[in-house]
Amino acid sequence: MIIHRVLIASFEAHDDVDEDHSPPAHMAWLARLRALYLIAQWIFLSSCIILFNQRLLSGRFPFPCTLVSLHMAFVSLCAAAWRASGWADVPRVRPRDWPRRFLPVGVCFAASLILSNAAYAYISVAFIQMVKASTPVVVLLLSFALRIERANAALGGYIWLISSGVALSCASQVDVTPRSHVGLALQLGAVGCEAMRLCLTNLLLTSSGIQLSPIASLYYLAPTSLLCLLVPWLLLEASSIASIVAALREVGLLQMTANASVAFVLNLATMALLKHTSALTLNVAGVVKDLLLIWWSVVVNGAIVSQLQLVGYAIALTGVTGYSSYKRRQGSAPSPARDLETETPKEDPSAREEQPLLSAYVDDEPDDMDHHR
Repeated sequence: MIIHRVLIASFEAHDDVDEDHSPPAHMAWLARLRALYLIAQWIFLSSCIILFNQRLLSGRFPFPCTLVSLHMAFVSLCAAAWRASGWADVPRVRPRDWPRRFLPVGVCFAASLILSNAAYAYISVAFIQMVKASTPVVVLLLSFALRIERANAALGGYIWLISSGVALSCASQVDVTPRSHVGLALQLGAVGCEAMRLCLTNLLLTSSGIQLSPIASLYYLAPTSLLCLLVPWLLLEASSIASIVAALREVGLLQMTANASVAFVLNLATMALLKHTSALTLNVAGVVKDLLLIWWSVVVNGAIVSQLQLVGYAIALTGVTGYSSYKRRQGSAPSPARDLETETPKEDPSAREEQPLLSAYVDDEPDDMDHHR
């Protein structure tokens, strides 16, 4: 954590230097280095939590909603302790800002969890993974709509290639049943909610009128998500409270604390990645992570991969490579979300009216947020 803070602080210090005193190529190199560091960090931590959770959920603690809720509770405590120690400046949010900025993220998180869990009752895991392959496409469309990304045919082509490759790799395992259409609708709803959560979080971290660091964003988002997760927990697992308590005792405090600690660091890494890149980049990094986990399963666990799956993975990897090259060619060009911060009404008087979703995240009032002293 200390190394992470030092590295990011050094990157941001270079970002604050006047462009007149730093060569553009040097600044672009620093931006790429920071992005690569954040992506590699996120892939590593995300892979760790997946393997850790898989071990718990497939063994002595088969309660996914409870596990996620415990993660959010632990993240909330860590963020509060971080603020109390003075390590982070957490801005005070006015009551009217909470339902506009933070509650939608928590609602999308809870809705995604409910819908994805319900889908398992109607379709197979392979079918669910194939539908999940559409997440980058949905994130891309929402990013275009919210002006997080600039509409571009090449970008759309790379994302479509990635999603098609992942879907193809799962197609051979899909088992269609008479009730599959219900599961498909539920999983598509889960994909939409997850994509919206990522895009709204991206806007929350990059829009003007609010300046939140990754830890400050968790200070508000984690308790909100925990509150929203009470609904799926009551619906899905509250009736098994005795079994949950017994499972917690069996797993032990040390192992659960270690699992929650990895979840906290992962959430911090996720916020940093969203703040400095985009929701779309995070999704593409997720595909890379999946490919690495598949490679791990084949090499370490001896998993068998079919020829169709290999073709699908090759297509997805081609799309990832193309996306990486596209982003590299963009250099240090500002994102549309940041362009809005300097856009004046004289240049485009109707900009606010044309973006009703974005306007909830971009404020005109400079004193909208009061900082703790």
